[in-house]
Amino acid sequence: MKLITFDWEGTLVDFQWNLEDAVKETIRMLLAKNIPEEVLIGLDYAAIYNLVQEMSPRWGFRNGSLLALVDEIYDRYDLDAASRWAPDPGLYQTLDALKDFNLALVSNIGRGCVKKMLDRLDLNDRFGMLITRNDVNLLKPSPEGIFKALSWAGVDKNEAIHIGDSLSDLFAARNAGVKSGIVLGGQNKPEELLRENPDLVFNKLSDFPASLKGL
Repeated sequence: MKLITFDWEGTLVDFQWNLEDAVKETIRMLLAKNIPEEVLIGLDYAAIYNLVQEMSPRWGFRNGSLLALVDEIYDRYDLDAASRWAPDPGLYQTLDALKDFNLALVSNIGRGCVKKMLDRLDLNDRFGMLITRNDVNLLKPSPEGIFKALSWAGVDKNEAIHIGDSLSDLFAARNAGVKSGIVLGGQNKPEELLRENPDLVFNKLSDFPASLKGL
């Protein structure tokens, strides 16, 4: 393994994003812009974002104006979550053990918020590449962010693994053709994740470096 990409929230810090309220607020905003309600039913925050990105021109919104409104909402929920984020107890130990690998962050959180947290937690020199919501067209489970990390590191997909806590992370890894590692206890319930048979599963982040030996 030559490249390890990490999700941020629920993986390196605890999960605090208010998913339900963010989705409700975003849908209210989109309905007020006359977006058909039926296309929004059952979508999570990432699926809503990706739909707006793909459909805005067809809905009559040019130059990213509608997506900017979604970003404004998500930025507020980023900052709200950041006010409560705590680093995983094994974060620094884990990153120390992985210092010889190419490490990148691939997160659906916005760049401004992640950058502030990297400063606060003294993590700026730990990751060679930072890929956030503001650096891709489509959020995970799209593989776009992982593809960007592969290109940055100059490695083949069979030399990489993505570590996260959610089905979006697992599917992003699968869609990119890289291995998947899941930390239990984040966004999705363990039974939901285990049904999808990730390549690696661990109960705490600090278990990950040792588990790499089995790949």
